[in-house]
Amino acid sequence: MATKRIGVPLSLLLVAAVAIAHARTFARPSLIETGQFHGEEIAARTGQLWLGLYVTKRGSDLRYSRIRVRNVFDDVTDYGTRKKTGKKVSVHSPREPVFLLSRATMLKAGPVISVFKEKTNFNRTLEKFPVWLKLGKKSYVLKVVGPAKGSGLCRYSAFPRNAKLVLISGKSMQTLYTLDDCGNEPYWYLLWAGDLDRDGKLDLYVSVTQHYDVSERKLFLSSRAAKGKLVKEVAAFVTGGC
Repeated sequence: MATKRIGVPLSLLLVAAVAIAHARTFARPSLIETGQFHGEEIAARTGQLWLGLYVTKRGSDLRYSRIRVRNVFDDVTDYGTRKKTGKKVSVHSPREPVFLLSRATMLKAGPVISVFKEKTNFNRTLEKFPVWLKLGKKSYVLKVVGPAKGSGLCRYSAFPRNAKLVLISGKSMQTLYTLDDCGNEPYWYLLWAGDLDRDGKLDLYVSVTQHYDVSERKLFLSSRAAKGKLVKEVAAFVTGGC
């Protein structure tokens, strides 16, 4: 008996090809910073080119940087051994980038606008001090709110229970991050804000956490926001301490 050959319609093949291309185009970027980290937190390798955000008094720009990753002694995991499981990330540049991205196909090298850049300041965290921002003619506020009136403050921090980090612009408000009850000595602060994707709308790089010993750095872009939203989280860098 002759085998019947079943053909796949050309239209289905084209749809599949478009879907694969779309998935590749919008694959989640990898995000890291320079500094020393636990080995499992860094997958980057020496010699790779990563797109870095550099901010100076003269301006800001995205540019490709060749990174270096060295094995170093980790005070936590290598204590009492001769191992070097920690990783130190650096770049061939006299100035440190705010962050580094790989596979960030939605971004291009070149000048960008910065409207906020601040070093870590635990005396001016977001639960204590909201941040007002302006980009072009649009105004924004980034602040911490409680889920409802009467939710109560956490015992050992200025956070309300189940606090939310929200971004507000005009009549639009979006929750970016939510605290699980009171967490464990959390701290949230803004690291950078500006127009990274050059669409005229605000992008954010924030540090949030549920626990004092875990850092979560998150990058939000406006150009990837869903309808009715202001931004979308496109990358995160999670690291631990002790």
